[in-house]
Amino acid sequence: PIRPGKDGLGEGPSFLSLTRQYGALTGQHITYSASTKAELEAAKVQLDRSLTVPPQEAQRAFEVLLRQADFSLAIESAAAPRILRIRSMTSQESTELKQTSKLISTAQLDLARQHPAMQFHVVVNLPHLDVRQVSNSLRTIITDSRISVLLPAGNSNSMVVGGFGDWVYEQVKMLQAMDAAAAQAHVDRGEIVIVLVSGSAEALAKMLTGVFTDSGTPPNQQVLLRANEATSSLLVSAPSSRMVAIRRVIAALDR
Repeated sequence: PIRPGKDGLGEGPSFLSLTRQYGALTGQHITYSASTKAELEAAKVQLDRSLTVPPQEAQRAFEVLLRQADFSLAIESAAAPRILRIRSMTSQESTELKQTSKLISTAQLDLARQHPAMQFHVVVNLPHLDVRQVSNSLRTIITDSRISVLLPAGNSNSMVVGGFGDWVYEQVKMLQAMDAAAAQAHVDRGEIVIVLVSGSAEALAKMLTGVFTDSGTPPNQQVLLRANEATSSLLVSAPSSRMVAIRRVIAALDR
């Protein structure tokens, strides 16, 4: 169990204490630099009430808390003794993140999803999309190039997607859905990023998905919307013939 402060709302244990509990529970050895150790000791787990985590969910829960506090986790040694390293995202160590990224296949995406504080990269084949146009559109909503990568793979129809595990999972699933929609028929589709003036990106995406697409809409005619609250923007993938109408609707609602 992880408990908050005495008032039930404030600071809980330090992340250094939580890290030691995690190591004792899992049998894994944890290493960190002296500066990161100081940050782990200073940072407190912020919870509004006690949290009891089943043993089988301890890994993901630990990583979720680490990411929320701007720490990352990486495998230093997979062989026994298993060693993991914690890095601070607010220090120079953050420049080392991409070096820790592990290559996985698309069949291993569920594994990546379970590790929100670890870096992964995957090559995804998108035979029915213009990967350069898509990657250019997606890169405009990446807020931190230190931790996220979206790059066309040479002259192929593949894209390299890299970042923290849960982010990689979400991006690849979205790209695969876009590719599947384009594969149903030869429909001219496009991708655009619309920066909002005042509306909530997530709220608009949720509402407009129901407006533009229903269960009877053919996959190649579907409108796919991806919200990015950090940049207050929407990534829209839709038939090119519908883009003007989509822009008008979003502009009318974004006031």
